[in-house]
Amino acid sequence: MNSQHASIGTCALSTMLSLVVSVFTVTGQAKAQCQYDVTVLQFPIDCGIGTVITTGLSLNDNGAVVGRYKCPISKYSQGFLWTAEGGFVGLEPPPGVIQVIPTDINDQGVICGTMIVADVGFRGFVYDDGVWTVLPPVVDIPGAWSSAAAISNEGIVVGRRSLRVDTAPQNAYIWSPEQGFTDLTILGDNSAATAINGTRVVGWRADAGQEKEGFLWRDGKVTLFGAIPDGLCSQANAVNESAIVAGSGRIPSKGASTTVSRGFVWENGQFTIIEPIEGYHHSGSVGDINSHMEVVGASIKEDNPNDRKGYLWREAITYDLNDLVISKEDLLIEGGAANNDAGLIVALGNNAQGGSVSFLLIPITRTGDLDGDCAIGISDLLLLLEQWGMTNSAADLNADGIVGILDLLILLANWGS
Repeated sequence: MNSQHASIGTCALSTMLSLVVSVFTVTGQAKAQCQYDVTVLQFPIDCGIGTVITTGLSLNDNGAVVGRYKCPISKYSQGFLWTAEGGFVGLEPPPGVIQVIPTDINDQGVICGTMIVADVGFRGFVYDDGVWTVLPPVVDIPGAWSSAAAISNEGIVVGRRSLRVDTAPQNAYIWSPEQGFTDLTILGDNSAATAINGTRVVGWRADAGQEKEGFLWRDGKVTLFGAIPDGLCSQANAVNESAIVAGSGRIPSKGASTTVSRGFVWENGQFTIIEPIEGYHHSGSVGDINSHMEVVGASIKEDNPNDRKGYLWREAITYDLNDLVISKEDLLIEGGAANNDAGLIVALGNNAQGGSVSFLLIPITRTGDLDGDCAIGISDLLLLLEQWGMTNSAADLNADGIVGILDLLILLANWGS
């Protein structure tokens, strides 16, 4: 810290806090919603007949996207990796493999997913810089299968694998290169792990003939969720670093014998229900949750399942993603598949030509939004104060080389925006 900034000391800090109290009292913790630029993701291949179908499924905190692509007349999909720097790279399947579907990618670029091996069936896999590792089923006999759903930054994979040749029962597992498989037999004979974040694993379990219920597994301890409020079941789909879980369940439809799906956020035993976009009936197609407790998914009309709109749920409000994008072309966002801690969203839908494509939604940055939550408030102020006097800091808003009073004034000028 140089002498100019050091001399501000206690007096400056007192002034800063006074200003914050004054602004905070007037404006409260106003939350402006993100707007997004759009990058269309369409795998560059000439199908001859029809247009390539591109489905983004996951992304990491570096913005790398994985998914699958196929031509309309093709039976099988193949995998891709997309980065802003390198564009699309097809994942060339190993010998004997006829389909590759990547489901997740960690921050080190290691990918997991599910492949179809000719004359063998479904197998989970890990792909690391050209090296494929196949994850076998519990019993390696014809008809038995395995799949991989997610991978952590530590290289730990979760998924499910068959106990016999049948679709059920199936068993949730945790796998690492060092320890191999840990089958979560504590969950019973029918379970699946769907996501992992650090040491936190989520998924679902069900006894024979019973509805599914979500679970959180951590360090050998299992917490079962039960059904959502007034509902029949629950299923956990994603978990963030604070062990906050996003998932879905079903509740009886009022005045009818059918059910409607509802997304939820679960934290410390408490459910918060995600309402669908206005005019839609279901919100239970939940894709992901990030560290800001933002959930992405799809709202669906009960009388027309093909009528879908992608949503972003944040602070008890469900936003239509189509209303938040700034685009130079017509597009329809039908679902949110994944989001990361930087606020990027992988969405699914159609472009102006009617092609089935994916989109990378990139939040438009607000000056002073240091925590990336698309609003400028108390958490941004605390981050700035933590970095007071530092050089080479994101909190240096005026780019004069050091975090100081001018940066504070810029942040306060944008407070609540």
